[in-house]
Amino acid sequence: MDGTAAEVPKIFDPFFTTKMGRGGTGLGMNIVQGIVVRILGGSITVDSAPGKGCTITVIFPTCAPHMHD
Repeated sequence: MDGTAAEVPKIFDPFFTTKMGRGGTGLGMNIVQGIVVRILGGSITVDSAPGKGCTITVIFPTCAPHMHD
């Protein structure tokens, strides 16, 4: 991620990539969000500033929620 302010809200969108045409599928962070939120019951946020990089914060509960079959 290049870290532009316009990109940050889109980072978890399926197929969003900054490497269009250069091998990026744009599924990585969408898959990560699905695992963290839906499976593990946690949260994930991204903060980015141009020239400063980005910070990804992942918070997990002490016990994952029970998955219904």
